[in-house]
Amino acid sequence: MDYYLNPAALSAVFTVPCDVVDRQIRLAGAVQLKVLLWTIRHLSDGAAPEAAAEALGIPLPDVHDALRFWCDAGILLSKEATPAPASAPIKKKAVRAEAIKPTREEVARRGAESEEIQFLLQEAQQKFGRGLRQNESSTLVWLYDDEGMSVALILMLVEYACSQQKCNIGFIERTAIDWINSGIDTIAAAEQRLTELTRQQTAWGIVCSAMGIERRLPSKKELELAYTWVEEWKFGRDMLRAAYEQCVDTTSKFSMPYVRKILESWHKEGVDSPEKIPKQGKKQKKESYAAYDIDLVDRLLRQDD
Repeated sequence: MDYYLNPAALSAVFTVPCDVVDRQIRLAGAVQLKVLLWTIRHLSDGAAPEAAAEALGIPLPDVHDALRFWCDAGILLSKEATPAPASAPIKKKAVRAEAIKPTREEVARRGAESEEIQFLLQEAQQKFGRGLRQNESSTLVWLYDDEGMSVALILMLVEYACSQQKCNIGFIERTAIDWINSGIDTIAAAEQRLTELTRQQTAWGIVCSAMGIERRLPSKKELELAYTWVEEWKFGRDMLRAAYEQCVDTTSKFSMPYVRKILESWHKEGVDSPEKIPKQGKKQKKESYAAYDIDLVDRLLRQDD
């Protein structure tokens, strides 16, 4: 590298967390970085947002938006954020059933007013790999303005959707609503949710491979079951395959609810290897459901869900 720090510039320094560069700099815009550096430099003076706006020549609402960005990212903490009393239940934010989204003209106006929104739309356009359609840009602005999602969270969601080959605004909006209603409002919480989803999908792949199931888009319940079997109960491919074979031998076809009952029984009995699987005797066969009435089996088992 052809550059190095000028020793003379080190006569006065202040600390910037490594996380700003290692993880957040890709999502942060120029305004956020300017506000963060000014704020850290003036923490000992109170670092008033009004003073930052005057010193940086940035509108005060944009300074507040930038400070919220760094609070969401876990870099700054707000003294105004006090925990709710233990007796007061925390209410989840409910997303409107019928969202009133901004028009094309309103999106353009908000983009001109706020560098945050301008940055959001530009970055989203790059992640989509094309220009944004009207419903896409209005949904992104709606999530930011009306539903209170930070730019960092929205862009993380867009990037996740693209990585899953689901880069469409319908998937992004549904996932955003799920996050909002689940109280996911920080980068850390979102990263935890995405990690859980990835592990669920990996577990589903193992289940499909072990049972010979054709890979398809699983339901939310199937993802949760696969995660429980593989990650929580630690069943390997051999145990999953054994459950599949016992299900087919008994019912003459594959049934996810029936497999669930088999694995639940084995988990409760501490059966963790094929050698420990109890043999199906005459009594068990007598009590098992008739193979010709597998639809009844499924209905009865689903009553427990």
